[in-house]
Amino acid sequence: MDDSRINDGHVIVAIVSVLAVIGLVMVASTKMVGAESPSDCGHLNRQILWVLLAVVVMFVFAKIDYRLLAVFSPFILVGTVLLLIAVLVIGTEHNGAKRWIRFLGFGVQPSELAKLALVIFVAAWLSRDVDRPKSLRHGFLPVLIVAGLLGGLVLIEPDFGTAVLIGVVAVIIGLVAGVRIRHVVPLVVLSIPLFYHLVWTVKYRHDRLLAFLNPWEYYDGVGYQLCQSLVGLGTGGFAGVGVGQSRQKLGFLPEAVHDFIFAILGEELGALGTVTVLVLFAAFVVFGMRVAFRSRDRLGFLIASGVTLTIGLQALVNMAVVTGSAPTKGISLPFVSFGGSSLFFLMCSVGVLLNVARRSEAARVGPVDAAAPG
Repeated sequence: MDDSRINDGHVIVAIVSVLAVIGLVMVASTKMVGAESPSDCGHLNRQILWVLLAVVVMFVFAKIDYRLLAVFSPFILVGTVLLLIAVLVIGTEHNGAKRWIRFLGFGVQPSELAKLALVIFVAAWLSRDVDRPKSLRHGFLPVLIVAGLLGGLVLIEPDFGTAVLIGVVAVIIGLVAGVRIRHVVPLVVLSIPLFYHLVWTVKYRHDRLLAFLNPWEYYDGVGYQLCQSLVGLGTGGFAGVGVGQSRQKLGFLPEAVHDFIFAILGEELGALGTVTVLVLFAAFVVFGMRVAFRSRDRLGFLIASGVTLTIGLQALVNMAVVTGSAPTKGISLPFVSFGGSSLFFLMCSVGVLLNVARRSEAARVGPVDAAAPG
């Protein structure tokens, strides 16, 4: 079949919907342990409400012209910075970190908005002039300043994993836009001492790195979570122990429904489940990049690329952490992990991606914009 007849937006909606349903099943399986009445299922009911709200928001953003978002990108960025400052002042502290602003029983995590705000701002900035990305002073340097500001505020919370993700996303979008390699290499070299300082001089990050290298040696301490994650994945085998039958969720695996839900999925659904999720995210990246390359202008190309690669990279990092392929970081699995704020802003991002896809589809039956990605 001619792949040009495939509607990329419809495929992306299908992929995201399946991932969200898988997430609801895993949240139900994990959170309803010991539930005896509907009132005991508050977490699941809340997640269902968030999913419904997020789906509505996704379709709303799919109708909003991404070029209009680019026009308002400075205001979105300023609003995000103010929220990141607010969370440090009035945010709710949990496990020694301030990442949430709670209001009327709902929580908002500004760092999730920061990823989308960064993508929109950087895409808008670098797409205004085809030669701008090649300039350090007028192109890449402002991008680094914005990424440094957002990442620095997130780091103070502290949320090291998301801060690093913000920096990496900024560099990736820059490279996609055409930033010169000779401008990126010095940045990477200069960031090595800073990265070393942030990891090696902060005890819990230092301990996590050691646990990553040999988790079983630190089983009674910082390596416990990773060891239990590996036990869960190993127990699942090929087909899993069955939905609802996980043992790790019975208090053995910390943050089972949040950052380590992939381990519960692997235990209950086995390799079949984990490979399915991996394939779904790979398909999301493929079709997201198809949207990017079929976009009608540079702005759409950069926004679609940024959204796609941000979500794909976040999923990759989460699965790497859960499988012991990367040091432990507090990064959730997109669309699957429990958490309404994260899901909300992810769906906003998908909605923006769908808008780019929608306008690209419309361009096929009408005059095509002469501006091309690149």
